[in-house]
Amino acid sequence: MNKILDFSTQIKEIIDEHAYKILIGLLLIAFSLGLVIILIMNQNSNDANNVATDYSEQSSVVASSSSYKSQSGASGDLYIDVKGEVKHPGVYQIPSNKRVTDVIREAGGFKADADEQNVNLAKVLNDQDVVVVNKKGASGSSSFASSNNTLTGNSANNVKINLNTADLNELQKLDHVGEKKAKKIIDYRNQHNGFHSIDEIKQVSGFGDKTFERLKDSLEV
Repeated sequence: MNKILDFSTQIKEIIDEHAYKILIGLLLIAFSLGLVIILIMNQNSNDANNVATDYSEQSSVVASSSSYKSQSGASGDLYIDVKGEVKHPGVYQIPSNKRVTDVIREAGGFKADADEQNVNLAKVLNDQDVVVVNKKGASGSSSFASSNNTLTGNSANNVKINLNTADLNELQKLDHVGEKKAKKIIDYRNQHNGFHSIDEIKQVSGFGDKTFERLKDSLEV
């Protein structure tokens, strides 16, 4: 019993002697634990903020991309092929929702001998449409139902070649007609003041009855 009392007394003396050291140690431990907790909480908060920022940026990118695609689809340009009796035939790039009258204006307007009465100027254009303006009194016509001179979509493949207005490149679109035969057609046209009927092509060297039968559905004057 005395030993236990002596030991307790020694412990108390040690504590009394080093009380301030023990107190400082406990304070340091508490401070360290508090600092660790604060650092952990700050790290978790930063991670949450980064995730929110990344999500926001990704959402902005998606929204921006969708907006661009929407605007691009709504304002996409059309490419229209204008042929025949206009001042400047060729392929024209025009905004969407335009009409035949707009692309005719882009091509410089009608020539003096253009058959304006048979052109549907009010028709709304689609990409890859072909607008063909014939001469007054021309016997040929296109296959597009609503206008004799306007072709759209797949009907563009049925455009007839006008022997009096087609240039060298257009004439070579005819079946089995190369550059030499195309030049012969142009030479004949210049020498005889144009073709008066499609079967007159048989007068051109190299174009016999068989060739005419093969080409007649693709020709007009």
